Amino acid sequence: MFLKTNRYQLFDNLEIKESIFQEFELPNHFHDSFCFGLMSSGIKNSIVEKKSQTVHSNSVSIINPYQVHSDKNIDTNNCHLKMIYVNKDVVNFFSNNSNILFTNDLITNPKISNAVLSFFNDKENENLLQNKLKYLIENIMSEGFVNDESIIKNECKNAIDDCVENLKLSFSDKIDLNKMSSESKLNKFQFIRHFKKKTGITPASYILNLRINYAINLLMKDFPIGQIALEVGFYDHSQFCKFFKYYTNISPTDYKRNCNIVQA
Repeated sequence: MFLKTNRYQLFDNLEIKESIFQEFELPNHFHDSFCFGLMSSGIKNSIVEKKSQTVHSNSVSIINPYQVHSDKNIDTNNCHLKMIYVNKDVVNFFSNNSNILFTNDLITNPKISNAVLSFFNDKENENLLQNKLKYLIENIMSEGFVNDESIIKNECKNAIDDCVENLKLSFSDKIDLNKMSSESKLNKFQFIRHFKKKTGITPASYILNLRINYAINLLMKDFPIGQIALEVGFYDHSQFCKFFKYYTNISPTDYKRNCNIVQA
C-alpha cells in the first residue's frame, strides 16, 4: 500500500492524492468536493449512484460533490490512482457556472489524462496551479462532459433536501432518526426509504460520511486523533478509527503521516 497526499492552502485547500493498492474495497461514500481521478494502472469497478462502470488504465472519471459512489479493484495487479480534489466554489469560478455538474462518463481523451497528470509534476510549485486547473476544466467542458441538469434552475427543496442541508451543519450531533423523520413529517421507515432514494445511502451512513470528511480536514490541521473523534461525534478513539478505516481503507494515523501541507 502506498499513499501520498499534498494539500495546498491556495484554492481553498486543493488536494492531490496518489495511491497504490493491491486490494481495496471502499463502500458507498461521498466527498464534499469534486474528484477528478486518473487510473494509471489496474482495473477497478465503480458504482456511481447505482450505475456500474469498469474503469481501465489511462481513463479519467469525475465524481461530483456529495455524489454517492463505491470502488473495488477487480484484478490481481496493483491499482495506481491519481486524484485531484477541488472545492466546488473553485470549480464554479473556473467554469463560469455557479451550479456546474459533470457527467460520470469515463474520459479516454489523452489531452485530459495529461492535464490530470500535470498536477503530479512540480508538486511543490503552487504558482502553476491556476493554469493547470483552468486548462483541465476548460478541456473537460469543451469535450462535452457537463451534465445538462446543472444548467436548469434549482427547484424548491422538499423535506429530504432540507434534512440533508441540516445534517451538513449538525453531523456531530447524536444520530436521532425519530427526530429527523418527525421534522420531515414522515414516519421513521418512510423517512429512511425516501432519504436513501434521494441520496443513495441511509441517513446513518450519510452522517458517518460527513463526519469522516470533516475529520480529514482536522487531521490536516494537526489535531490529536482522540480530540477529532469527539469533535466529529464519535464516542471514542476506537470507534472513530474503525469507521475511518472502513471508509478510507487506511487508519487516521497512516493517513496523517502520508500528507504534506504546502503553505501558501
